[in-house]
Amino acid sequence: MKPLSHISVLDLGVNVPGPFCSMTLGDLGARVVKVEPPGGDPLRQTDPGMFTALNCGKESIALDLKTQPGREALARLAEKADIVLEGSRPGVAARLGAGYAALSARNPRLVYCSISGFGQTGPWRDRPAHDLNYLALSGYLGVQEAIEGRPWPPPVLVSDLASGLYAAIMVLAALQGREVSGKGAFIDLSMTESALALLGPELTRATEGPYAERHPNVSGIPTYGLFRCGDGRWLSLGIVHEDHFWDRLCDAGGLPDLKSLPFADRMARRDEVRSRLEFAFLAASAAEWEKRLLEADVPAAAVVGLADVLDSPQFKARDAFVESGGHRYLAQPARFSTGSVAREGKPPTLGQHADMLLSSLGYSAAQIREMRSAGVVGRPEAIQSS
Repeated sequence: MKPLSHISVLDLGVNVPGPFCSMTLGDLGARVVKVEPPGGDPLRQTDPGMFTALNCGKESIALDLKTQPGREALARLAEKADIVLEGSRPGVAARLGAGYAALSARNPRLVYCSISGFGQTGPWRDRPAHDLNYLALSGYLGVQEAIEGRPWPPPVLVSDLASGLYAAIMVLAALQGREVSGKGAFIDLSMTESALALLGPELTRATEGPYAERHPNVSGIPTYGLFRCGDGRWLSLGIVHEDHFWDRLCDAGGLPDLKSLPFADRMARRDEVRSRLEFAFLAASAAEWEKRLLEADVPAAAVVGLADVLDSPQFKARDAFVESGGHRYLAQPARFSTGSVAREGKPPTLGQHADMLLSSLGYSAAQIREMRSAGVVGRPEAIQSS
């Protein structure tokens, strides 16, 4: 039995943050009902692969919340739910009858999490933005500029994924609190502040003086970084302050004159140390350097592509990937002694579970046909043929 098998989630979110949160909760056993707009989650069309990765095992119903019958159907679903997730701009859910006030009136024990770019309050609450903008305004890209000389768009959606993870933490905390108080809670989660939360240690340094000069983070340490090797591939070296790792590197890398150089001196001579390492790593391939340094018990790893990751013996041994319906999915990065939390099932077609869900809420077959005819509920047959 999975740990959240007793929990039911309504996810009104689209794209990444809400679905990433509900994916995590679903992997842990929660029943997740994906409430989609009539046109469906945009990811179905814009990035089907990401949609598949985020939505396996969920149930789908498409409701037009601009109609009173659609709002009533959502309210009935919320009466039986433990958690509601939504990701609209502030005020939108309330205007559609899907806000916390309306749904908690039907279910006072509801834990409701609104994920928005800047939160429900403050002068930026209505400001339009996406992940890259949140990273710019949180200081994340500023840290990158201080270290690398210019900011770059990261290859993953940092604030989207971070806010999804924080949402999972917050709703689980609220569920635990509900066991004591008997009442639900409203959670106002900011995507920008989720990115900001990752910068906590860096912010402490920033208050003490010129950030990049006085307190560089690990990216400013000459023995912590990426080095091009003789075959053109890159090697990651992960020596921070550890003198024993440095001495072993010097032995394995043919740098006897630098052995026993303490961390403070390595930092004082970081340009020289970095230059010496860059020249040394050009003498062999990344694979050869990885083998040599691991034999010397030095933290180093060649940079690999996603295809290599899928064939990694480590990840295979850990069952990090799950095969389902011809697709390979990532499992959660933790293992429970009580049983597997591997992802199950395929992603739903739009509105696939509408009849089953509406029937469970007390709607008759005739009422469901009428709701379909009026466009309140999406038509699975139309979606599947499009």
